[in-house]
Amino acid sequence: MISRSDGKSYHLLLADRPLPYPIERTSGSTGKVSVCFWCSHFSHPTSTFSTIVVLREARRKYPAVLRRIENIADLLTEEVAACGTLAEFCEFVDEAFRAAAS
Repeated sequence: MISRSDGKSYHLLLADRPLPYPIERTSGSTGKVSVCFWCSHFSHPTSTFSTIVVLREARRKYPAVLRRIENIADLLTEEVAACGTLAEFCEFVDEAFRAAAS
């Protein structure tokens, strides 16, 4: 389980295991995986929001992907602590988040 919290203002949790991205079978293999994090924050006490992060070339190096997810959780923690919110969908490229094309 991957989880981050400061104990008072937010809680971030990896919602599920990494999944192929896109998940549709007709799309073929892209070598990408997606991970979903759930987050609650004191500024939104009645709601939980989700953030989906796409990782490139992650399926070929599965043991290393868990270390990358830990790093992503740390970066998301910094973002939620600073802003109180997270992007709904982004791609993790070159150790940074980028807006993902829809």
